[in-house]
Amino acid sequence: MRVLIAEDDAQSRELLELFSRGADYQLVFAEDGGRAIELFKTQGADVVVTDIRMPVADGEAVLKAVLDEKPGVPVLIMTAHGSIEDAVRLLRSGAADYITKPITKEVFNHRVERALESVRLNEEILRLRAESLKVASQEIIGASLQMAKVLARLPLTAQTDAAVIIYGESGTGKELIAATLHRMSKRAKQPFVTVNCGALPDTLLESELFGYKRGAFTDAHRDTPGLVEEANGGTLFLDEIGDLSLGVQVKLLRFLQSKEYKPLGSPHVRHADLRIVTATNRELRTMVQQGTFREDLYYRLNIVPIQLPALRERPADIPLLANHFLRHFRSEFEKPAESFSAEAMQRLVAYGWPGNVRELENKVQQAVVMAQKRVIEVTDLMFEDEVTVLDISSPSTFKAEKRRLVNEFEMRYVGRVLEMYTGNISAAARHAGMDRKNLWSIMRKHGINAPRGKNNGHADDASMT
Repeated sequence: MRVLIAEDDAQSRELLELFSRGADYQLVFAEDGGRAIELFKTQGADVVVTDIRMPVADGEAVLKAVLDEKPGVPVLIMTAHGSIEDAVRLLRSGAADYITKPITKEVFNHRVERALESVRLNEEILRLRAESLKVASQEIIGASLQMAKVLARLPLTAQTDAAVIIYGESGTGKELIAATLHRMSKRAKQPFVTVNCGALPDTLLESELFGYKRGAFTDAHRDTPGLVEEANGGTLFLDEIGDLSLGVQVKLLRFLQSKEYKPLGSPHVRHADLRIVTATNRELRTMVQQGTFREDLYYRLNIVPIQLPALRERPADIPLLANHFLRHFRSEFEKPAESFSAEAMQRLVAYGWPGNVRELENKVQQAVVMAQKRVIEVTDLMFEDEVTVLDISSPSTFKAEKRRLVNEFEMRYVGRVLEMYTGNISAAARHAGMDRKNLWSIMRKHGINAPRGKNNGHADDASMT
């Protein structure tokens, strides 16, 4: 690694070179600030150490040049006692540290090594993030800003054993995120075990989690290990954690605090080394206030919260997901469908998806199964709110019926997107991926009036005439 020293005093340069002999970094010297800036721009450096007062360009100019060129490079300021105020000012401007003259070998080496260690740590974080996001992208479909924010949090979160709770509506992919965290973690080669807390009654959930001894209850005919034992060394994913009764919450809290448990009917305490990841579609904070979820358990679980967006909040991902499911089911069922028509894709994007990604997968599967042609049309998409529209007792020509469905779609979609943006035609057009004039043309075609809102003015409408 390279450390660039900007120091105009030759004796000081010799002393610093003596201090660094045997170190695992290379020193590069500049006799003034101008030369330091030139060397940094042409050759780069991992850390910059600069005096404040120098000819050609001072330490402040060096700091500014480094921050402009590569903000992540630490800059250490060397200063005499009389210039500490200047050093503090430069710290506020972005310098990483300062060293007071006269400089000792111990102080110099310690400060430089600390700066280099921060560089190594940042590089490792970036490497892990890049590798982890590459792994995650193999499973998680989405290029929207909302999903990018979620994915960006996963690498660092995965490297620790801190408890993670994933919030999101049903069908948003909470288990997929939990599995991705496990796959990125140091426990990746160990088991990933899931349990749906809402699918089992309390009497069974405790025995499922902690296991039981033979004779512990009527049907306990043999010793049976629980999911905690099965997940030992790996990750235990507790889905729908908000459905736990207060009684089971107490026992889970005790396990989280000590990592110790007793199988039902056993007097012996057992230990489990595992990571807990939970998920819920409920607002746990509200449940705490209502007394239906223990506050101490909430704080135990809520160390790293991850909020998954609903599918309707990331419409840009709908085409990616729809085409992914199309390829999957086309291969699975050996069907001819290869793509969606423009109208069909617009319908998918316009729909509210109360069941989120799971519902989208279901609808694409239905369309692939029913489609007889290579292109999936609007009429191949079966939505509950359109059963009567598609159930035509006395159909006219194909073109006429298609035109009728497209017109109904245009009216519903445009009305909905305009309502979403309180009548702002420009914003609605950007959301729809349309030219503003085309949106205005559809509005005039169907007599749609933009609802008035604080962002909708006469200028927006007038520009369309």
